[in-house]
Amino acid sequence: TALSGKDEQKALALLDTLQSITTESINEYRGTLHKELGDGFLYSFSTVTDSVRCGIKIQKLAKDIEEFNLRIGIHEGEITVKGSDILGDDVNITSRIVGSSPIGGISISGKVQQNISSLTEFKTSYIGTPQFKGVSKKVEVHCITSDGLPKTKVSKISSKLEKKEFSFVKKILF
Repeated sequence: TALSGKDEQKALALLDTLQSITTESINEYRGTLHKELGDGFLYSFSTVTDSVRCGIKIQKLAKDIEEFNLRIGIHEGEITVKGSDILGDDVNITSRIVGSSPIGGISISGKVQQNISSLTEFKTSYIGTPQFKGVSKKVEVHCITSDGLPKTKVSKISSKLEKKEFSFVKKILF
């Protein structure tokens, strides 16, 4: 978005590059493009694992492209399909999670982290529980740190974070 204000032609060329990079990966992991959101895209996948693997592949392909500041957010939840679009609170949560992602990284909700936690190929780090605008439920956010992806610097997140509180039983289990 900032680049559009400085050099619209370069920003449009980067969006074209993003589309060419993502199209092959999205198809490989059976994703569906639902909408373009200015400088962003909304995809859905049949499985959480496919969405995470696809995100990692896209970040690896994009990391050496100059001024390509790509952030990815992944959440799992209920959606409503209306034509080729998807709607719902969980779509809104996903768009908020993106803001917790570092440039070149992937942030995921606690639901996604729980689903991939038994897969040793993925390493994650807890970020916090931001108070997302327009979202009433609590959403834990983690970032993927495997595959050389950057860890989120909590000081750079604009959403207010709540400290994670553990009950006595949770402390014993961890």
